[in-house]
Amino acid sequence: MPKFLCHWLYALAAALLCALLSSGRLVAAEHEVFQFALMGDAPYGSLAVMSVNALIDDINAQPELLWVVHAGDIKQGSSPCSDELLKSRLDLFQQFHRPFVLTPGDNEWTDCHRQSAGGYAPLERLEFLRQLFFPRVGYTLGREPMAVESQARSQAFSEFRENVRWVHHNVVFATLHVVGSRNGGESFMGRTTADNKAAARRSEAALVWLRETFALARERDYAGVFLVMQADPFFELSPGGYQRRPFEPVLQALEEETLRFGKAVLFAHGDSHKYRYDQPLRDRTTGKTIPNFWRVETQGGFVTAWLRVRVDPNSTQVFHVEQGARAGQDTPTRGGSN
Repeated sequence: MPKFLCHWLYALAAALLCALLSSGRLVAAEHEVFQFALMGDAPYGSLAVMSVNALIDDINAQPELLWVVHAGDIKQGSSPCSDELLKSRLDLFQQFHRPFVLTPGDNEWTDCHRQSAGGYAPLERLEFLRQLFFPRVGYTLGREPMAVESQARSQAFSEFRENVRWVHHNVVFATLHVVGSRNGGESFMGRTTADNKAAARRSEAALVWLRETFALARERDYAGVFLVMQADPFFELSPGGYQRRPFEPVLQALEEETLRFGKAVLFAHGDSHKYRYDQPLRDRTTGKTIPNFWRVETQGGFVTAWLRVRVDPNSTQVFHVEQGARAGQDTPTRGGSN
């Protein structure tokens, strides 16, 4: 082929590429709008299991929902932490057709020392929970498991198979094992040094995973970051108070990393059983609301409901949340800022 023709073809290809990029067509093809389901604190009791079955049918009937995220607490704190009950919850959630992502809650292991829950050793229940709900490192649950990155692949934190991360259409998602009951720090009869050391190590692992997720988002210029953990970190309380103190390291890391990232962050949690979709994170230096940070709390408890999260990587806010139908409800309602 003559050299002048080669140069002409290269110039034409470059011009076409520039035209596609400027028109946004290539960006649109790479960063499509997608949706997933978010739930938490469910099921609470045998009646709620029936409602969750209906919820599963509802979600399974909507193929646009790519996966389901559960923010933890798969049982009441006062119900038995028996092998049988936990296995029944696994069987229930395995009915989801799409990938099912779970981050543990305090009810399924931390609070199992309660007599009403069976008087178990929490760390023993945690080990059982990990083996049961995270049997394949690097894969989710659900009938169609999804490959994910697991913190267990790290030699430094090899036991934390429950902390996972994945990327979809220029948005990064991560789970953090941070639980209620003062992040597993509440005293109880029979608490040992091993319990204290395990709580400190789990907190360290979560912080490392959080900061690594933001570092990845900055390095690869992702459009947004989604994080989920079970505990309510009490944004609204004064720093240093009894309830908020165990979560100060997470809150400080969220503040620092969100400000540094500068793009959309959606932080999901459960625990308090009240739906909230707001902007509670403040810059400690200025006292002003950090505008690129949004919090969504799942409802749960004795109300069985799920949330639809719509992700548009091409928009500034990226994440848009609306309430899905509750059991017995047909019409979804849109959620907004409080």
